[in-house]
Formats: sequence, structure tokens, C-alpha cells
Amino acid sequence: MPGGANDPYEVLGVPRDADADAIKRAYRTLALRNHPDRNPGDADAEERFKTISEAYATLRDPEARQRFDTYGHVGRGPVGAQPDFSHVDWRVIFQEADIPIDWSRRGGVPTTGNVVFDALFRGVTTMFRQAGLLPGEDREVRAGVDLGTARTGGRKRIHLPGPVTCSTCRGSGHDHEGSCATCGGTGRLARGISVDVTVPARVRPGTKLRLAGMGGPGQPPGDAYVEVAVELPTGFRSEGRDLVGEVYVTPLEASRGLSAIVLGVPVSVPPGVRDGQGVQVAGGGLGGDLVLTVRIDIWRGLARAALDTARSALTAIRRTVTDERKLP
Repeated sequence: MPGGANDPYEVLGVPRDADADAIKRAYRTLALRNHPDRNPGDADAEERFKTISEAYATLRDPEARQRFDTYGHVGRGPVGAQPDFSHVDWRVIFQEADIPIDWSRRGGVPTTGNVVFDALFRGVTTMFRQAGLLPGEDREVRAGVDLGTARTGGRKRIHLPGPVTCSTCRGSGHDHEGSCATCGGTGRLARGISVDVTVPARVRPGTKLRLAGMGGPGQPPGDAYVEVAVELPTGFRSEGRDLVGEVYVTPLEASRGLSAIVLGVPVSVPPGVRDGQGVQVAGGGLGGDLVLTVRIDIWRGLARAALDTARSALTAIRRTVTDERKLP
């Protein structure tokens, strides 16, 4: 009786008279148990999964099974007695194991032929997650916030690209009325979802805000992480919680000193300041300080002064309008 290395009956742990249902159950159990995502750090997990899949491909096909029962994989017998999976439809293999695969998103991996399993596993991982058999993937998105929101905190609407866990039923597919109307009972949203994120006050650029359970579908669902990108004017940057940049003054302002508004913060430049001298405003950053380097430049200084004048005029107009509205 044929047997030996990679005997499909031994691989699946079934007797030689096992029926198709028993073989299918054994394959499904072993496929789940030996998936690499369930065996982190195990370099042999992929090879085991491949061997298990090939064993099932042999025994599910009556002709291939009969060939093995007669000749085995190695030894006497006609051409074709050797294991040949070039015509195996792997889509059918996985469908028979009751694990859904979205083959339209497989990135060109063929459904038949001697499948390259490292490419196949990218789809297998997705398949297992969508079936709720593996933890969902964590997702990361980047959200730009203005400096005012970064300082005081606020709300920011962002889009999480799909597929994501349904926020209504949290991936269960059901709500209090039955099947979830938001996701149609699938537990996930292929188109993604828009959500409002709370941005804390004095948030640092690069901070990652965690949205629990809002990542990729799976069991449990993955998390979404929103990386905060604080939008700063050209020439300014963040260093930790400090904001760092330059302030331009005219030679006359450098001699007399001045008060200016930089990044919304009042800045006092002392008389007799020199080019390259530092000015620091405590609390003017994002939980830190505003650190400025004075640059004496007549043209840029005039441009800054004009902008300050325009801001002051706009503030005065707003105050006037507000006062008039208060009049009886």
C-alpha cells in the first residue's frame, strides 16, 4: 500500500477509507491551525499549510486519489503518478473549506497552476480575516490639523479607507433590530467610513490617536491610528513641544524694538537686537515654547509689518461690529 513522505492521508490525519466530508473537515481544521498568522515566528508554517492544501487537493479529486492509492507519489506507475497540481483550481479548494476569498482583489495571483504560495498567502490572510478567523489589521491614516486646533483641541473629520469594521455593529453584523442596516449584515464597510476624531489640546506633531476597533475586519477587529500632522507656515517647524522659526524685522525695528504677533502669540523683540539673536516665548508652543531667531531684513521686515497692520485693522473691525450688535 503506498505511503511515505507527504502521504496525504497521514498529512490530514484521516484513514484511507475516509469519505469526502471527513477529509474536508480535517483539511479545514488543519488549515486554520497551521496558518502562519496563528504561528508567529514559525518559519515552517507556510510550508505546512502548502503541504496540507496539496494533500487535500489530492484526496478531494477521485482520479488523483485513485492514482495515489494505486501508485503513490513516487515509484512505479505511469506518467502522472507524480504529484501534479498544475491544473488544481485553488479557488475551489478554499471554497470547499467554507472560507470566502475575494479573488477580484488577489493582485493577479492565478486560481490554477503551481501557485506561488508566498503570493497566495497575502490573499489567504485577507480571507481568514474577512471570515473572522484572525485578528483584523491595524490601519494608519494621516490627518492635517491647523495650529489653532492643535493648541486648543477640537474635532477633525477624517476618512478611513475600506474595508473597515462597521462602526454601528462593531463587526457583529447585527444590531438590536436584527441584521445591521449600515453594513447589510457583513460586519464591514468596503467603501470605508468618515468619522470625527477628538484632537487633544497641545497635541504634538506625529502623535497617533487610537480608534479602538475601527481598523480592518477580523476577530477581534483591528484598530485605526490617526497620525496628527500640524500644519505650520513655511519656515516653521516643531521640535518636541516647542515651535521653532524666524521673525523678520527692519533695521529701524531692530534698533527701537517692537511687539509682533507670531503664530498667534504676542512676541516682544527688545531694542538693540542683533541679527541671529534668539527670542523665546514661554508657553508659545504646543505645550512648550515658541523659539525664534531674529533676522534683520528690510524687505521681509516691511512685509511682516504690513501683515501685522492688516491683522490689527481686521481685529479692530471685528470689535466694532461686535460692539454695534450689542447696542439696543
